[in-house]
Amino acid sequence: MRQLIRNTVLFSLVALPAYLLLLCLLGDWGWIRTARTEMGNRGFLNSRIKDIRNYRNVDVLFLGSSHSYRTFDTRFYRSQGICCFNLGSSNQTPVQTLVLLKTYLDSINPRFIVFEVHPDIMKNDGIECAVDLLINAPINWESTKMAWKTNNMKVINTWFYSLYNQKICHRLQSFKEDSVFDGAEYIPGGYVEINTKEFERKRYSRHNIVIRPDQMEALKQCLTLIKKHNIPYLLVEVQDAYQLRSAFKNHEWFENKMKALGPYRYKILPLVDTVHFCNSNHLFKPGIERFNQDFVVDLKAALADLPENQ
Repeated sequence: MRQLIRNTVLFSLVALPAYLLLLCLLGDWGWIRTARTEMGNRGFLNSRIKDIRNYRNVDVLFLGSSHSYRTFDTRFYRSQGICCFNLGSSNQTPVQTLVLLKTYLDSINPRFIVFEVHPDIMKNDGIECAVDLLINAPINWESTKMAWKTNNMKVINTWFYSLYNQKICHRLQSFKEDSVFDGAEYIPGGYVEINTKEFERKRYSRHNIVIRPDQMEALKQCLTLIKKHNIPYLLVEVQDAYQLRSAFKNHEWFENKMKALGPYRYKILPLVDTVHFCNSNHLFKPGIERFNQDFVVDLKAALADLPENQ
């Protein structure tokens, strides 16, 4: 038994460093599937993070998932005299939002925050966004804690690879992703314009909305941090296509959960699925324009109520 334990320890001392070395050296090979290694994607988080330095002391900071960065068109709000930045990212759950807030809130220093929430995001495990964040944003203590807390090997492997990629190879700062990728275009300020329409009719089974306890706790921590900075906020749920929206059996329950956390906005506009939506849960250009024209009225009213020096 003692020999077995000794051999196991020795094997671990050799195997673990060898595993990490191979992960880092061979991580760029296409057949490696235990870590995400390629920087840049259709969500443009890499470009968005690098763009932050150009946006300080903004009027509005938008947070959330792709429902945020594909809906709140920063060009439109700038045309309305509102300086803003969109810090959304693909499948961004409150767990990752908390990391981003702790890292960038002070530098962006917004007067007001629009926090996008969605039923599907609140039940998401956050793995996809965690990997996206680790590979496309600088590794720091907050993202490290987030990564190890997932207990997910893909996330942890990506953390190891990204640490090597950023701290030893210094590839992150030199990498520049194209502003147009797979039918999507990054707009300075964080917005992503989709130029391809993917909508297809689907029949969704009726189901109850479920909120993961860890995501609810992270959302509360985000709001606590925002309140600590004395920044007013609004939770916003962006309208889904009717074919998806009608599948939620307990949406009123979800609304009440969000209302209990603070100001919350969910408004159904007279939109047509096949005209105003790119897919079941993302607006397309006509719908985005209609949504923002309606939302900016409430946003301007909220900003007008802020003290002059805030």
